[in-house]
Amino acid sequence: MDIAVILGLLVAIFYGVGTFFAKIVCEKNPLFQWIVVNIVGIILSIFIIIKYKVIITDQRIIMYAIISAILVVVGSLILYYALYKGKASIVVPISSIGPAITIILSILFLKESLTTTQMIGVFLILAGIILLSISE
Repeated sequence: MDIAVILGLLVAIFYGVGTFFAKIVCEKNPLFQWIVVNIVGIILSIFIIIKYKVIITDQRIIMYAIISAILVVVGSLILYYALYKGKASIVVPISSIGPAITIILSILFLKESLTTTQMIGVFLILAGIILLSISE
């Protein structure tokens, strides 16, 4: 199995379990959850910068990194507020449409391509997200 697939599965497990615990915290205070996530992120970032001497000077890469960080931080704040206001079983599947957006952007701007089987897989995932999100 390709290492990227294994890592992708690990990300899904970490996000899934992490979001479960975030829901518990967000029921009391979504801002607290957001603050803790960002503090932990800053601490880990400092460790990585010191240990691996990460230095980037390419202005375009720095700009993309800042845009990405802003979108992810604001997105996580909105996610935690949505978990505070709604059911995890509804909010989380809807928020899982994000990877489909990444796929579309990657095809349009990075010139990546999908096989027919992969396209069917994306369609089935989106259909599953929609079905999971239907509130009865």
